[in-house]
Amino acid sequence: MAASGLNPDRRRLSLHPYEHLYQLIEFALALQNVLDIFNQDLLNFEFVCKLGLNIGPVTAGVIGTTKLYYDIWGDTVNIASRMYSTGVENRIQVSQYTRDLLIDRYDFEYRDHIEVKGVDGGMDTYLLVGRKGEPPLFPLTEPAPHP
Repeated sequence: MAASGLNPDRRRLSLHPYEHLYQLIEFALALQNVLDIFNQDLLNFEFVCKLGLNIGPVTAGVIGTTKLYYDIWGDTVNIASRMYSTGVENRIQVSQYTRDLLIDRYDFEYRDHIEVKGVDGGMDTYLLVGRKGEPPLFPLTEPAPHP
């Protein structure tokens, strides 16, 4: 699990209000690229990467009594976990809200409407295709019919 934008001072000083989100997407893309390179040297084995992202408010704090650790939780975290668990190998799956915030820099394809624990009626999900104005990083899949 990774999080970005948790420091409000850094967010306030950034050039764009969503800069930390763009950095998170670029991190995910770089992770997939490095894994692809790593897999080229493996024989009879291939690591796969499945990523799910969601954007929104979280509660953060230090928890525990004997072993203290920093954690985040809330609906945003739960939906991110569902984006991962229902995701597609070697792709980045996002919620519609996440797609809507990132659509100015990245292209997405509709994946499917999925049931998500804690979300009445489920939600539409999307797969990242690549950066705007560049060739797709991922082959387009045959999308589910969009309602």
